[in-house]
Amino acid sequence: MPKSLTPQIKSQMDAVQKRPVLIFEIGLPSPLKFAAYRTNISFPTGGAVYTAKAIKLSGLSWSLEGQINRITCKFDNTARDMAAYASTFDFRGRSLVVKRIYLDALDSALNYKEVFRGHLETPSGLDQKWMTVSATAGKPLYKKALNFAYQRQCPWDFGDDNCNTDGHADLSMLTQTGTADSGTTSTLTCSTLSSVDGEWNDGAIKITKAGIEYPRTVKSYDGTTKTVTIDVELPVTIDSSTTFQVWRGCDKTHDTCLNNKPGGPTNDNSHNFGGCIHITQDADQ
Repeated sequence: MPKSLTPQIKSQMDAVQKRPVLIFEIGLPSPLKFAAYRTNISFPTGGAVYTAKAIKLSGLSWSLEGQINRITCKFDNTARDMAAYASTFDFRGRSLVVKRIYLDALDSALNYKEVFRGHLETPSGLDQKWMTVSATAGKPLYKKALNFAYQRQCPWDFGDDNCNTDGHADLSMLTQTGTADSGTTSTLTCSTLSSVDGEWNDGAIKITKAGIEYPRTVKSYDGTTKTVTIDVELPVTIDSSTTFQVWRGCDKTHDTCLNNKPGGPTNDNSHNFGGCIHITQDADQ
């Protein structure tokens, strides 16, 4: 028979003041705030909302001083939200802060214990249930190691401070907004786009219809028909009520950085190239 618990024990088990909760802050361009709890939490009260999410911690590595040097987090992906973030943003190098708060002390922003602060790596696993990503404590600039992967392809986001140090990738030409003339679930045609084939290849595009935004990546661009083909089909059909914003991108190769392809910078930007071009092709495989 199941064990019966006294009302006093049940009350103690349900006592809010006995529940520490871990909250997670991920430093994306639009910061993500999660709570490893069953409901959303405002911390401090009336302040930032931390969205409830199933989160697992593993792979903890400790220093001699008892500090966490490395941590692995698994974020629930059943709603496909983490997959969308991973396809839109580069997690590598972004900050991760883990704090412990107590549900009876949410009135002050100072009422927390910082458990971990570090920088994320590229997600190592992504399936229908979980997104797995690890983080290492400390600031990369203080480490005697590269803070990006040693690879042939460039790790920089096209047009960011690393890519565009000297203004060779003209920021005024990196994005364009407009309204579609027509389209399908996977293509968008607009007469105001450029006539250069490949101009928007590998770039990001945000498509908005009926107030809903759909972030996608440009698979290819045909300058003759002024048609963008996206990587993942939409659940709706693009028509003349659809608006968009598209950003230039690049294929992360040295040849593109030399301004040899229309999808690259507006001038030779190769001295800002972040890849390691002397690695053989086989080393990437």
